[in-house]
Amino acid sequence: MLENVLNIFVKYPEPGFVKTRLAKDIGKDEAVSLYRLFVEAILARTENISFRRIIFCYPSEKRQEIMDWLMPKIPLEFYSQKGDTLGERLSNAFAHSFKKGARRVITIGTDSPTIDKKVILEAFKELETKQCVIGPALDGGYYLIGLSSFHKEIFMDIDWSTSSVLKQTQDRLNRLELEFTLLDREIDVDSFKDLLVLKDKLQDVSNINPIGLMPLINALTNIKKTNS
Repeated sequence: MLENVLNIFVKYPEPGFVKTRLAKDIGKDEAVSLYRLFVEAILARTENISFRRIIFCYPSEKRQEIMDWLMPKIPLEFYSQKGDTLGERLSNAFAHSFKKGARRVITIGTDSPTIDKKVILEAFKELETKQCVIGPALDGGYYLIGLSSFHKEIFMDIDWSTSSVLKQTQDRLNRLELEFTLLDREIDVDSFKDLLVLKDKLQDVSNINPIGLMPLINALTNIKKTNS
C-alpha cells in the first residue's frame, strides 16, 4: 500500500458536458476531442511508481464508460465522484483515499495538461512538512490541492468556478491554522484565449518533457475559433 495517492477528477467526454465555455468558440465536438487529449496527456505524464493513482469519475452513472475509455491504456483504480457540489466531491474523494490508508493525498483536475510527475512529486515532498499544498491557476482557482490530513472545512462555502477560489481557500487554511505552500502557477484551460496560451506553452514544455503531448500539439495546429 503506497502512502501517496493522486486523485484525478475525470468527466465523461460527452458533447455539451465538458469544456462548455471552450465549446462556444470551437464547437462541442472539437471541445470533446481536446478534453479527451487533455485527460490522456495527464495520465501519460503523471505515471510514477512512487504513488497510486485513482480516477474519480463524473457523473457516477458513466463510470463504466470512463473505465472502458481509459483502462485499456493504463491500469488504474476507478471510483465515482460523490456529492452535489464540487466542494462535496473533493471532500469525499480526499476522505475516501485517507480512509483507504493514504498518508498524503493530492487531487487534480484535467484542465492543465502540461503538469507532469515532477510537479506531483514536488507536491508530495511539500506534504512531508506541510499540511496542505496548492497549485494556483492563472484564473484565480487552483489546478492541484494536496493534504497530509483530512479537513473537510477546506472545501465548504467556496465560490467554485470563480476567480475567488484560491483566495477563499487560503483564507480558510489560515483560519484553520493549517500550514500550506504554493507551487508554480499554471494555466487552467477554459476559454479559447486560454487555448492559445496553451498552444504557445506546449512548444517550450515539449522540449523539456514531451511525454503525452504530441497528440495534443498536433490537434492544436489548426485550431480555429468558429463561434458555433
